[in-house]
Amino acid sequence: MAVDVMTETTQLAILSELRTQAALLNIIAQGHQIDSPETLQWLCATGQINLWFSVGDVIYIPWTDNTGDTPVEYSLPFVVVHIGDVYDQNNTLHHNGLWLMAMYAAPHDMPFDAPESTTVDLTTEVTAQEGWYYWGVAGTTYTALNLNPGDVIPGNYSSVRKSTINNVDVLKSGYNRWSQSAYRQWLNSEAAKDEGWWTEQHTGDVAPSPTIVNLPGWLNGFSSDWRAIFQPVKVETACNTITDGGETDVTYDRFFLPSLEQVYAVPQADGVEGGFWEYWQNETGFDTPYNGSAADSSDARKIPTAANQAGSAVNIRLRSALLGNAHYGWSIRSGGYVDGNSVSAQCYAMPACVIY
Repeated sequence: MAVDVMTETTQLAILSELRTQAALLNIIAQGHQIDSPETLQWLCATGQINLWFSVGDVIYIPWTDNTGDTPVEYSLPFVVVHIGDVYDQNNTLHHNGLWLMAMYAAPHDMPFDAPESTTVDLTTEVTAQEGWYYWGVAGTTYTALNLNPGDVIPGNYSSVRKSTINNVDVLKSGYNRWSQSAYRQWLNSEAAKDEGWWTEQHTGDVAPSPTIVNLPGWLNGFSSDWRAIFQPVKVETACNTITDGGETDVTYDRFFLPSLEQVYAVPQADGVEGGFWEYWQNETGFDTPYNGSAADSSDARKIPTAANQAGSAVNIRLRSALLGNAHYGWSIRSGGYVDGNSVSAQCYAMPACVIY
């Protein structure tokens, strides 16, 4: 009878796996949980994360809402949406990144960006300034003034507004560029309550309301050991074709909003904003990416939604811009489909991160 003999390569592979498992058991014996931050990072760094976690697994991470006088503690469920390649802030490739996304809506809803409208004080600003665009406002009508630097600003309007972005929709409704957004700033801030997490991202950028800006940053709610492993990763986002020429932004974010493509919806910029996450394909059960429809009453054809703290389905903001305009962004609507809405509208989010 023939006897199979293990090759030296197979023996070494088995030995390596046994050593890894022994090391993990030693970590657990020391009082660490398998889903503790240091253990998760160690499993990613040693290339063993796939042995212990799969797409669809849930990891509960403590998070504290420090908005009120009394902190409110949560155990937030994060679902594994993907395991695979990720680039860090030095553009170094890591093959075993653990991609996580909040399963439920974050406790606060936010505008993606505020209207980029500055009211001109005609007593001090008499002539047009370099780099600004001006509109005269009469009721609900906005008239482009087409002024050159040094031209006298007309005073025969109820008000005159200006913006450094030459688009009246951005002026009235905000800018749909992820790299410049207020949402991105909030998700990546450790600021405490009333410290203010917002800073101007470009000349003429306008802050959200003080109520929003004085919220604690999203990262403020995590303990220091979790914050330590939420490191910046490379995020690519397609820009609109109206004001930004359809270029691709590269940011390095500790937390980010999912893109249209990552949630297995039909992308506008195929292959630009990251491949689809297996979790979303599994959840939808669709053979091909699908956006859903407001008119489709079939539960089987609805996009998965998220609930707020009261258990109600809510609109979930994505980072993807509607590429054919400058003021709309994509979101998962509470009715179970993907659609666009104004970036000044407050939406909840399912923030994502990658541990490596």
